[in-house]
Parts: sequence; structure tokens; C-alpha cells
Amino acid sequence: MDRKVIDFDQGWAYMENGIKKLKRILEGLPETQFTSEEYMMLYTTIYNMCTQKPPLDYSQQLYDSFEFNSKFTDKMRKDKDPSTAC
Repeated sequence: MDRKVIDFDQGWAYMENGIKKLKRILEGLPETQFTSEEYMMLYTTIYNMCTQKPPLDYSQQLYDSFEFNSKFTDKMRKDKDPSTAC
């Protein structure tokens, strides 16, 4: 069975929406929890993007993008709460 190819921009935009939703949930902002369907679609999107045949295997780009996003979020959290600074 052939899977639909997911290009990086399309897949990352979908992932960013999931990351933003998760951040709102973790910050205690009004947000509905992930449904099983939403969770599975995010998981499947990541999995498919990482297992596509080269040059469409985006595992390194996803890692780099998520790492940058995580560092940015950590910096924002430290700026907001100085007691968490190292």
C-alpha cells in the first residue's frame, strides 16, 4: 500500500499546530485535550515524515526544528520565571 508523500512545510505546519495546542494545555490555558484521533494523526504524520524514502526522509529537519522550538520555549519560560534560570 502506497502512502501519500508529506512535504516538509505541510507536515511541519501540522506539527506546529499540535505543539501550540500542547503548550496551551501545559500552561493551563483554556484548551481541549487531544482526542485519540488528533493524537494518532500527529503520531502518524511524524512517523511517515521520518520513514519516507530519501530525499523525502525529513527526520533530521524535524529534529532540528523541534530542538529550536524547544530551546525557544525554554528561554521564554526562564524569562517569565527567573527562579528557573541556571
